[in-house]
Amino acid sequence: MSAIGLIFLVVGAGLVVGCFIAAGRTRRFLSSAQEAQAEVVGLQKRQGTEREISYYPVLRFRTQSGATKEVVSSVGSNPPRYKEGDSLAILYDPQQPEAVRIHSFANVWIMPLVLGGTGALMLLVGCGITLFSGH
Repeated sequence: MSAIGLIFLVVGAGLVVGCFIAAGRTRRFLSSAQEAQAEVVGLQKRQGTEREISYYPVLRFRTQSGATKEVVSSVGSNPPRYKEGDSLAILYDPQQPEAVRIHSFANVWIMPLVLGGTGALMLLVGCGITLFSGH
């Protein structure tokens, strides 16, 4: 068995395990999450690596208990996906109203999808390298 093939297999398996853990966390979040309408009240500009700038929507919403919360989304983009004044559906944890996700399939399931897709690809490459390295 080639060392590179083994590395791909081990890393791929780790990513697939991470996918299942992330999916479990997402399911737990969804089981207690409440939906609310939020207004984008601003954009937080953050500089990442390589001087990339991303814009994170600042969201204001009212919880079911009537409290008004203002949080910064954990998902940013460039160009900005939202603008000030936009209204959008969010999901939040009633026990931790700061834990907010914009209510879309991609925003809710992005982590399990990325981990699972990358893990599956690495497992496939690892299997290919392992099977064909001896020929």
